[in-house]
Amino acid sequence: MDAFPHLKILISLILGLSIARVLSGLSRRLQQPSRTEGMFAQIVWSVVVLLSAVHFWWWEFSLRGLGTWHFGEYVFVLSYASLYFLMATLLYPDAIAGHEESEQFFILRRRWFFGLFALSFAFDAIDTLIKGQAHWQELGHLYPLRLAIGLVIAILAMRAVAVGRLAVLGLFWLAVDIGWIALRYDNLG
Repeated sequence: MDAFPHLKILISLILGLSIARVLSGLSRRLQQPSRTEGMFAQIVWSVVVLLSAVHFWWWEFSLRGLGTWHFGEYVFVLSYASLYFLMATLLYPDAIAGHEESEQFFILRRRWFFGLFALSFAFDAIDTLIKGQAHWQELGHLYPLRLAIGLVIAILAMRAVAVGRLAVLGLFWLAVDIGWIALRYDNLG
């Protein structure tokens, strides 16, 4: 039996929870705009997490070519997908007294959020190596540059205290990521 369909189901569940959490948070922004005014950084990073989760699923389609799966690889890929859920929970936490619907919670937990964001780039590099050296080389010289830019943005965002700076860093990353996706992933196959 091919292991990829089994893994694909669990990846889809984890990413589905991540996407649902962010979409629910964003929908509350639309439903209660007076309670959520001025949360631009949180909204920008919500879009980053949404795009990243969708991009992750698309990217992981390359795993279908792995013939033999080991338990460690299986756990690794599921852990990688789980990073998106954890980031979604830091953007939109469960009901926590004094922080419901508050960008302040995101700001207070930014080091955790951007630490996970940075960790996703390390996972990305390892994941690419799992797919093989040829796959890494196929991505070209822009791939490590993309990883480096993401890490720099994560480090700068961990240190940023101004909400506007967090938003600008998120918008810059969105531009980089959309450019990368447009350049590399026009079709699934």
